[in-house]
This record gives sequence, structure tokens and C-alpha cells, in this order.
Amino acid sequence: MLVPIGVFMMAISFAIFAVALSKLLLRASSNIEVVRTTAVQMESKLDGTIQALEGMLDETGRTISDMEEKSTSLDSVFLSAEELGKASNALSEELESLTQGYASNGDARGAKPFVRIIQTAEFVKGLFNSWKRGKALSDI
Repeated sequence: MLVPIGVFMMAISFAIFAVALSKLLLRASSNIEVVRTTAVQMESKLDGTIQALEGMLDETGRTISDMEEKSTSLDSVFLSAEELGKASNALSEELESLTQGYASNGDARGAKPFVRIIQTAEFVKGLFNSWKRGKALSDI
């Protein structure tokens, strides 16, 4: 009579173990399903993020190309400014040499008014530069 009771107790314990194991596996299955769902959502959001990033990179490439094109188109402006600077420098040097020539040869016919105008212009330029330096120092 003890053997059937022992077998019955083993059957009950096996049934309890089976129920506990099935509950544990059910919980693990539901957790795995949540992880799978989260992974699928993360993948779709990551795909959207990558597409947005690709769009941003394309737009950045177009912006850089546009800036490069505009920069290239400004080259001629800077070359023209350089040529203008060279021309004004040459004119200034020539004017200075003429002024020195007229100043040293004061008895040249009709040169005195010209020399006075140039000297006055140089004086006014010196005053203006001095005023600009004083203004810059007073703004500090």
C-alpha cells in the first residue's frame, strides 16, 4: 500500500513541477515576445533615422557644392580687386614721384598751383588719418 501512495505522491509532485515549469516557460515566452516587439520597433525607428540622416547628408552635399560654386564665381571679383589695387598703387607711386619732382623744381612754369593742390591734399589726408586713429583710440 505504500508503493501506490509513493507513486501517487510522485505523480502529484511531477504535476506541480510541470505546472511551475509551464508557468516559468510562459513568462519567459511573454518576455521574449516583448523583446521581439521592441526590437522590431527599434529597427523601424532606426531605419527612419538612417533615412533622415541620408537626406541630411544629401542636402549638406548640395549646400557645399553651392557654396563652392559661389566661391568660384567670386574669384574674378577678387582678381579684379587685386588688379585695381595694383593700378591704384602704380598711380599713387607715379603721383608721388611727380609731386617730388615738382616740389624740388619749384620754378617750373605753372607748377606751383599744382604743387599746392597736391600738398594740400596730402595735408588733408594726414589730418583725416590722424582723426581716424584718434577716433579708433577713443572708441576703445
